[in-house]
Amino acid sequence: MFRTTRVLDSQAMLRRAAPSPEPPVSRAAGDRKAEAWAVGRFADVLLQRAALVARVERNRAPDPLAGLKVDDADLAALLAELPGLEPGDAGAAAAIEAGLDDAVAAARDDLAAVWEGGGPLASVARAARLEPLAAEVLALICAVEADPRRQRLVGYLNDDVTARRLTLASLAVVLRAGTPLGPLLGPGGRLRRAALLAPLGDLPFAAAAIVPVPAVMWWLAGDEELEPELTPGTELVAAPGTGTALLVAAAGRDRRRRIDAARAALAAPCCLVSPLPESDAAFDALIRQATLRGAGVVVECEGELSSWARERLERADHLAVAVASPTPQPLARLFRRPFVEADVDDAAATPEEWAAALPGLDGASSALAATYRLSAEQLDLVARATGATGGDVAHGVRRLAAGAIDTVAVRTVPTRGWDDLVLEGHRLDAVREIALRQRQRGRVFGEWGFSPRPSTGVVALFAGPSGTGKTLAAEIVAGECGVDLYKVDLANLVSKYIGETEKNLARIFDAAEASRVVLFFDEADALLGKRSEVADAHDRYANIEVAYLLQRLETYEGVAVLATNLANNLDSAFLRRLHVIVEFPLPKAAERRRIWERSLPRAAPRGADLDLDRLADEVEVSGGTIRNVAVRAAFLAADAGSAITMAVMLEALRRELEKLGRLPSAPEHRRVFEGR
Repeated sequence: MFRTTRVLDSQAMLRRAAPSPEPPVSRAAGDRKAEAWAVGRFADVLLQRAALVARVERNRAPDPLAGLKVDDADLAALLAELPGLEPGDAGAAAAIEAGLDDAVAAARDDLAAVWEGGGPLASVARAARLEPLAAEVLALICAVEADPRRQRLVGYLNDDVTARRLTLASLAVVLRAGTPLGPLLGPGGRLRRAALLAPLGDLPFAAAAIVPVPAVMWWLAGDEELEPELTPGTELVAAPGTGTALLVAAAGRDRRRRIDAARAALAAPCCLVSPLPESDAAFDALIRQATLRGAGVVVECEGELSSWARERLERADHLAVAVASPTPQPLARLFRRPFVEADVDDAAATPEEWAAALPGLDGASSALAATYRLSAEQLDLVARATGATGGDVAHGVRRLAAGAIDTVAVRTVPTRGWDDLVLEGHRLDAVREIALRQRQRGRVFGEWGFSPRPSTGVVALFAGPSGTGKTLAAEIVAGECGVDLYKVDLANLVSKYIGETEKNLARIFDAAEASRVVLFFDEADALLGKRSEVADAHDRYANIEVAYLLQRLETYEGVAVLATNLANNLDSAFLRRLHVIVEFPLPKAAERRRIWERSLPRAAPRGADLDLDRLADEVEVSGGTIRNVAVRAAFLAADAGSAITMAVMLEALRRELEKLGRLPSAPEHRRVFEGR
């Protein structure tokens, strides 16, 4: 009697449920509401059919504590339902299914119609290349996730009020597809490859919930923000949309150039550019976001692509994927399917790119492009800094180096000019040539076609005693080039540990190339000394250090100035690699007179007896010593409350000579002190 009553009740519910109503909105392609209606209708009809059939087959009223306990009645019902035992009367269930055939077919047709439209779920299904049954599964589980009423119904189907999501078992009951769902929902299925499904969890296999990832539900609800699980630095960028490749490898030193080349080659209207993810969760988020947006993926890889990362990228075979790296990836590390290598142009930013990045240059873009020779990536950074500093391009260029190289070298902002450098004519011309080569290298190596091999950089050697103006000249060159000077003491970089010296030098050059600064290597003979015959392991590794520095100097794209007090100690192999050699001798009397004059500011009070000619003629010292004497005399005069007299200057000179280990009473100094 109980079964008959339930059958009659179920038939009444069938009559109330059919026929399928018309959708409340138009089914025009791209209509979000039409898609939501079709998806909801499809889910509701299938859940209705499954629930009515379950109600008849179980032959018992719904238990509010289902799944929380198993009593004698539950045991009897379970034994009656076990598929390996004799089946019961299936006539009533068959009648219910037959009565809903038309409604299910109509709902499936409605769903198939919206898959051709532009709704969010349809777009995701196309981007993930889902089979029709997989698309139905995605629609069904998303509809259940979006409505608590459907979740209560699913709890009834699962015979567990706490299991409110479809499982592998209940999905098979609801869909009655006739084909196994395992290949669709397993690791090899499109839904898993596109990272649209949440992990199964620790429940028994058949009871594990089949759930969309929350990010999918937020996307369907209209939230288009990137997931927080993405690797920091991930950004969505447009692409030309004219590429045809699904797998691309792009290698080049300029980050923006290689990313642009990858984007142009990919068959995608937009791209997610991301640092290489380091976890499965980050990789899933990247693949999922690209699938939701119909975007390609550009992964930035600083080193070699790992086998794990390659496997993750290859499994997402529904996406257009590119790997961008500073240097070409080894073939053994790249994709095992056919791929395209993008052509990356590492040329410096053009005047047109300067004008586009910094509007309002008023025709100065060509001069700026020739002066600074920035990469495209560096130009983007300079444009950002220039906007923050009120349009000061020179300051923006100097900001490139901030932070990257400050930890390994001492920064000097150029403040002095050519008038501050006292040097003989031909030597001064040689110093000017360094800035000239840097300024005109675009024309020589670009317009005129001279080979830039091995680099377009400039390497200069300043040789001479301490205090003769080597550091000053390097500062002036940096100012002329519009960048900062970074002073590197090679003696502090040399390490007794094997390989550490090369690592320290690599950090210096890598940071400098990223910011186009002028490098000044003081006491260069500490590392650039002549290579010796190999007598032991120490000699061999010392020679390796010299060879490494030779190689890096030869390929360095910026300006490097080497300074030494002992030019004769340098390895002869450096001579070929040096573009400019300038000797800085001790100044002669006329030059010393100019240095004395420049060392005393106009505002400094001078005594009437101060005789700079006598100091210049009778004291042979370097320019650095002269400046030290002048500053010391100023302090002595300030403390005494007097002007800088000859007596004060001679006292300062005496103390400075003693500091240098030179006796003031020596014959060469006696004349200047006799008239004190």
